[in-house]
Amino acid sequence: MSEATLQLSARYYRSVPTDRAGYEEVTLSLPVDKTALVGMHCWNIGCPDGPPEDNDYCVGMGWPQATEEAGRIMAEVIRPAMDLARSIGMAVCHVETDWMDRQYTSIASRREGEPASIHPRQREMLERAHGVDYMERSPLAKMRRAEIVSPVGDEPLVFYSDVLDEYLRSHDVDTLIYTGFAADMCLLGAEGGARQMLARGYRCVVMRDATVGVESPDTFPQRLATNYGLHIFEWSLGYGCSFAQFKTAIEKLNGEQT
Repeated sequence: MSEATLQLSARYYRSVPTDRAGYEEVTLSLPVDKTALVGMHCWNIGCPDGPPEDNDYCVGMGWPQATEEAGRIMAEVIRPAMDLARSIGMAVCHVETDWMDRQYTSIASRREGEPASIHPRQREMLERAHGVDYMERSPLAKMRRAEIVSPVGDEPLVFYSDVLDEYLRSHDVDTLIYTGFAADMCLLGAEGGARQMLARGYRCVVMRDATVGVESPDTFPQRLATNYGLHIFEWSLGYGCSFAQFKTAIEKLNGEQT
């Protein structure tokens, strides 16, 4: 389907005029061979194949509610989205944090570990937020990418924006559809996230129901962190769609091909 084009219903947040701001519906024409589905920071903490949650540490998705929701999303949304992308020959790319470099020794890492000198007040705040010695003793130390959304075949798993950029340019990809975590943090600003890839010239789309934010027990019911992250994305970084819209576009494309 190298010449096939996906007609994806999407939206963005129109900010001006500021007294009439609101969402604008659009249809994005996305050549399949120039589009990639990205799975961002799909950690296996709390998953059947991963380290269990530890209540002494606030890491990964932070609290149990968000961790459980991320697991559901990976199984019910991200994996099906990846399979749909694969079914039409769309590239699927995987982005992970280099905290995992001990688990993926075949992937080049630039991480140098904790700085030799860290201010005691900064250390105090980090340990207050995440737990004492969390980088070595928490589930972060043993986490990998969740098996259900791990690469298939020769799909790339990368740590850094420039490595992802090199792969995408070599395959003439110019549009990225993001899934993964977290909506209010890594999806926006981490290596391989939307800000860094937009700066390199990529059109960015977020699949809204394929992510969740780092929600505390207080914010989870209203999805405050999630909605904040999605608002920032759809306002200033790109577009948003739903899994249903992605699936419908692929089904329509498949119907046109038969």
